[in-house]
Amino acid sequence: MISGKKVIAIVPARLGSKRLKFKNLKIFNGKPLFLWSMISARHSKYIDEIYLSTDSKKINNIALRNGFNINRLRNKSLSKDKTTSSELILDIFAKIKEKFDFFILLQPTSPLRLVKDIDKAIKRIILEGASSLISVNSKNKKINGAIYIQKVKHFIKNKKFKYKDTLIYKMPEKRSVDIDTKSDFEKALKYYL
Repeated sequence: MISGKKVIAIVPARLGSKRLKFKNLKIFNGKPLFLWSMISARHSKYIDEIYLSTDSKKINNIALRNGFNINRLRNKSLSKDKTTSSELILDIFAKIKEKFDFFILLQPTSPLRLVKDIDKAIKRIILEGASSLISVNSKNKKINGAIYIQKVKHFIKNKKFKYKDTLIYKMPEKRSVDIDTKSDFEKALKYYL
C-alpha cells in the first residue's frame, strides 16, 4: 500500500502460446519465465496482493510450491490466442471480492523488468494523481509491455490501457525485451547474463 491506496498485481500466464511453445514455462536463468514476474511483485514495497491468472494446473502448482497463493483456473473461453488482456482483467475484477484502488499488469514476457521499475512506476502514478501509466523503451519510445498500471474504476469504465494523458515510464532498451519468439528469449537471456 502507498498513500492509502491498495494495489493488486496481475500476472497472466496461460499454458499455450503461438510463436514460442509453452513460453511461460520455459526456464529462464533457472526459473520458469512466469515466476520472475511473481517474484518481482512479491518484493515490491507497494503491491498488496498478487493474482496469478492461468489455465494450467502445472503453473498453479509451481506458484504454490514457491509460496504464492493460487486462484482457481481461468475459464477456457479466456485462454484463447485472441483473448485480450482487457477481457481477462475485467473478468478478474468481476470475481474478486476485495477492493483495490490500482492494478499493475506484469506480463511474464518481460523478465528483465526490475523491482525498482515496478516501485518507481507505482509511486509515480499515485503521487502525480494520474489514472494510467505504461512503460516504454527509452530508445524508441515504443510500449515495451513490461508495466501497465491503472486505477481499477477507470479501467472498468474505459476498458483500455492508453489515453491521451497516460503517464510514460521509460526503461532502458536492455530491460525492454518483450519475449515473443525464440530469438527474443535468447536476447533477454544474453542481457540478463
